[in-house]
Amino acid sequence: MKPTFRPLYKQVKESLLRRIASGEWTPGTFLPSEPALAKDYGVSHGTLRKALNELTAEHRVVRYQGKGTAVATFEVDETMFRYFRIQDAQGNRTLPTSKTYSSQLGEADEEEAKIFGIPVGSPVFHVDRVRFLNHTPVLNEFITLNSAIIPGITSLAELRILPNTLYNLLQSRFSITIAKATEQITADSARESDVLRLNVDPGTPLLSILRVAYDIEERPVELRHTRCVTNGFHYYTELA
Repeated sequence: MKPTFRPLYKQVKESLLRRIASGEWTPGTFLPSEPALAKDYGVSHGTLRKALNELTAEHRVVRYQGKGTAVATFEVDETMFRYFRIQDAQGNRTLPTSKTYSSQLGEADEEEAKIFGIPVGSPVFHVDRVRFLNHTPVLNEFITLNSAIIPGITSLAELRILPNTLYNLLQSRFSITIAKATEQITADSARESDVLRLNVDPGTPLLSILRVAYDIEERPVELRHTRCVTNGFHYYTELA
């Protein structure tokens, strides 16, 4: 196999990510100055700056003029609107509220095992919930969290009410930062749980969204199946 060449700035970027993931720099804390980091890695200031530019573009660090570079911290509203893409018919985006039906330890099925890279039957954590917009049930969500990379995830079962934004919880409680997500969107029709939880008729057209969310080391943390009402709501994205 032909060896793969990785630019020096990519190697610096990956090293910085590993150090962030290890907890050397926690969310909200500042990294050493750029000259100090460049000296530490034995690279030019331009190489170090290129690595930081990519981390900034990926929302993994935040650069403050005159202050330096800090590890990104999720703000509730910013996180919500970054990953919550549902609007009403008028194009309004509002923060959803959530009702959790269950949160408990389970065993990975074939799909979960394949996505997480774990054996079938391995421990995973399941969260089933409905999300409301303006008091209307809009999203029926089935979430699986990868227990293999979230030590202590079973402690969530002790919480009577889960926070509305799980990604903030993962960062604050488990030092797991969601850095990106991929989604597949297809058309589907209402199933039994959708009828019960979304107050729709059997066979009602729904939007089916499959999301896989990754941490800063690009490890799959979450698999989320979302069933979305289409009457009066739509999925919004912006291409740049």
